[in-house]
Amino acid sequence: MTAVAAEVRYWDKASWAEFFRQEVLPLYESALTIARLWSELRERAHGRLLSEIIREAPSLELAFAGGTSPPGRYEEDSLASAYKELLGASVNLREYYFLKRLGKEPRTLCAVEKTLPVSYAERVSVLLERALTRAGELGLITQSELQSARESSARAAKEVLERPELVSEKFVDFLNNSLGLTVNYNDYVRFIWHLRKIPKKYMYELYPETKKPEVLSFLQQLLGIDIFTTPAVEDPEIAGLYTIFSYDYAVRIDQAGVDGVEFHYRPECYFCSIHCPQRLPAVYEGYKTIGGCLCRVNELVWGLFEHHGELLKRVTSGKAPRPLGEWRSMVGDPPVGKGRVCRDPPGSYEELSVLDESIHAVLVGRAELLKERGYLLLTGRW
Repeated sequence: MTAVAAEVRYWDKASWAEFFRQEVLPLYESALTIARLWSELRERAHGRLLSEIIREAPSLELAFAGGTSPPGRYEEDSLASAYKELLGASVNLREYYFLKRLGKEPRTLCAVEKTLPVSYAERVSVLLERALTRAGELGLITQSELQSARESSARAAKEVLERPELVSEKFVDFLNNSLGLTVNYNDYVRFIWHLRKIPKKYMYELYPETKKPEVLSFLQQLLGIDIFTTPAVEDPEIAGLYTIFSYDYAVRIDQAGVDGVEFHYRPECYFCSIHCPQRLPAVYEGYKTIGGCLCRVNELVWGLFEHHGELLKRVTSGKAPRPLGEWRSMVGDPPVGKGRVCRDPPGSYEELSVLDESIHAVLVGRAELLKERGYLLLTGRW
């Protein structure tokens, strides 16, 4: 397994501050722009007559009918088709063209429904809001920087409603910034990803500076690293080396969920939800730590590109990237067992040996280690 690039100064507060300013804030702003654009368009148009809407904002006729043709065809690559697929905006085009042909106002109802790209953007913006708020508490960004991103997203959403042809540009910004905050392309995110389930032994090997108590303490405060499980073996040195750290991230699947709301998903359902945000209630996005939030964002971006590439071709002008597939090619398919690996906590050296055999797969994301009814459960991702 390859360690993080040498230029990533994971022990340095100033380097993390630059990461949040240069990498996290831009994605937060672009995701929030998409979420706000959909919300404002729905507030203005859903359930209202198109004739009323265009009296208030004539440009929005393009969003609902631009590039279409009678009697009611959404032409390929038309603006209205983009709004329908990306933002869920539609009208009854047959009614629209019938009334237009008779010289009447287009008194046809508009609909603005939730789409998958909007769902992803909403969840990404919520998670990054939490991460950035925590970064602000730690002095890594200022409140004015965060507020500036919010205000900029509001202006961008308003601009698109005034100039509907800009919608693809805003989605391209969102997709590009999303790719930039994955383990594929961002060394800081890769560092965070490796630490989401890592024994102290491998943390020390991959990131030697963590042997310094002040560095480990800094990362615990910054990322929210906490103890996942500590082996109950007699040798304290071995118990310490195989203490596993994690975030508030996929810790258990059979106990109380976020804010007291229970969820009882089978492991395969949990992993299906990684790529399909609508599979889980909004409360499931309950990660509070920077580490947990950014790991989940990485998963959501993987899912968006992996399973919705055809939809993304609408704005990418060609074949959409597949970052999950690229990551799999990069890290290979390290072997992974399946099912209950050992008790929680591990109580023998044999159990530690079995666990150790699959750690590589866990570190790269090939598998996930979960807690289930007093056991550690190993579940493959691919």
